[in-house]
Amino acid sequence: MNQQSKKLKDLFQVFAPADRVLVLMKPDPDALSSAWALKRLLSAKVQSCHISHVGEIGRLENQAMVRLLKIRSERFDKIDVQAFTKIAVVDGQPDHFVNLPLPKIHVVIDHHPVVKAFEADFADVRVKEGATATILTEYLRAARVKIPPSLATALCFGIKTDTNGLTRSATKDDVEAYAFLLQKANLSHLRQIEHERLSRDDLDLLARAIGRVQIRRRFLYAFLPGPVPPDSLVILADIFNGVVGTSVAAAASTYRNRVIVILRGKGPRVDVGRIVRSSFGAVGSAGGHRVAARAEILISRLAETTRVEDPEALGAWIRRQIALNLSSRRTSSA
Repeated sequence: MNQQSKKLKDLFQVFAPADRVLVLMKPDPDALSSAWALKRLLSAKVQSCHISHVGEIGRLENQAMVRLLKIRSERFDKIDVQAFTKIAVVDGQPDHFVNLPLPKIHVVIDHHPVVKAFEADFADVRVKEGATATILTEYLRAARVKIPPSLATALCFGIKTDTNGLTRSATKDDVEAYAFLLQKANLSHLRQIEHERLSRDDLDLLARAIGRVQIRRRFLYAFLPGPVPPDSLVILADIFNGVVGTSVAAAASTYRNRVIVILRGKGPRVDVGRIVRSSFGAVGSAGGHRVAARAEILISRLAETTRVEDPEALGAWIRRQIALNLSSRRTSSA
């Protein structure tokens, strides 16, 4: 029995035919496709499998993905967690879900670095992989489960997004999985999803953000007085990451009683995952990879040490935290 077959066997042993499974994730292309793939994998093994997302499906490409491929997912605050007997988390880990009333997590499948230890009946965390969708594709292939065009399209987009078109942190496994899926995918839908990126509201936000950009050496930073949805901050950080002469880009704001910070990095000596953990790990949820990272902090956690009611003071505090960890490390060119 090879390693992948053993992992598949161990995964299946977690579940019983009578189980009602909840697959939980934060919605982005990798997470959406991975959740759908796990549901497909378990469909013949359990009584039912339901996908739920934390927060909103806000980015246009994610909305297009759900609409065109008919991915069924319900917001976490609309479901009764107690109705499920098993919970699986994909493209994330238990500590990535801030202030959620979660019972025991039974399964974790992810590619992010482990920041806080967690307990689960089954865990497959492969930090070297560029996308969780790659891991789930391997499971589907090992189980000899038929992958319909819609699911193949979703997994393709998940891998392509998280590896920036197979150019960022992509492994041989990512490339092989993408090539395999591409033969089964609906290329027309894939192109349509890829092209639905910006709304008029995004353009208005970008115009606001450009006026607030600060660049110090190779660090670009923009704080926008909130509320700004996290998905919109991701768009800003991705755009700002393309500015010549910078190696770290950060976009931050407040949203629903939280501070949201999105980091992007480029260059062989940059590790924004480490930066965000060092900067905010002590006060909130913080994690990610060398080139993409995120922090979420409850505003109440900062009230005693930071003037959270003053957007300029809060923005300056976030910038100082990042700059401190930029200047204190020797592993970055920023």
